[in-house]
Amino acid sequence: MILLLEDGAPVAGGAYRRHADPGTAEVKRMWTSAAHRRRGLARRVLAELETRAAAGGYTRMYLTTGPRQPEAKALYLAAGWTPLFDPAVPRPTDLATLRTLPPGQLGYAFEKPLGDPR
Repeated sequence: MILLLEDGAPVAGGAYRRHADPGTAEVKRMWTSAAHRRRGLARRVLAELETRAAAGGYTRMYLTTGPRQPEAKALYLAAGWTPLFDPAVPRPTDLATLRTLPPGQLGYAFEKPLGDPR
């Protein structure tokens, strides 16, 4: 788990855990305090999670985010994560429609290889 503090107060964080796929770490609970957004803190947390997972022997990272979190989707794309969905196909964001979707269609999944790609 990574936690960024400012004046002793948490402002951003995230964690990873072992995924069911061998060699894969799953990013969990990425967040940034509303008062501290747009400062690159989430990108710092994500980069540190990637570094620590690679140092821990993981070769791949995986994560999901929801359709009501466009900033998160943009962050992962900008940070070099590969979408496991077609980014050109829009998904609904209204709650009434989301409640009718099967669980596999609710989120956006991403992956990223770790370590030296050679």
